[in-house]
Amino acid sequence: MITLSRTGIVVLGSVLLMVCFGCSDPNEAKRVRFEMEGRLLKSGSDNQLILSEHAGATSMWNQTGDEEIFDDLSSGDLIHVTISEIAESYPGQTTLYHLELIEEGTEEDLPQDELDTLHELGWTFE
Repeated sequence: MITLSRTGIVVLGSVLLMVCFGCSDPNEAKRVRFEMEGRLLKSGSDNQLILSEHAGATSMWNQTGDEEIFDDLSSGDLIHVTISEIAESYPGQTTLYHLELIEEGTEEDLPQDELDTLHELGWTFE
């Protein structure tokens, strides 16, 4: 049986803590992902928007690796996305990691009050 002195226990504990912190990823909090459904609103800029009942309008920064991910989609399409945390602004801002089309839609499927508010802020749409 091995016995450790009080100093030995402190040293061993410190080494174990350093190993644990050394193996942890400091960016882990940034990798938290969320899923959301909403209607796509194609804007005149590089960032497209998702209009969700729960989160309102949210601008998405495409980090999927597919620069053409929005090309075959239309405003009003119902989409399911995997995103990062939504920044508190209007419209909200988030990073898009994955997108899946649920059903095709049209511009008539978009909430008019949300469109009016975005137009007032200078947003333009396709």
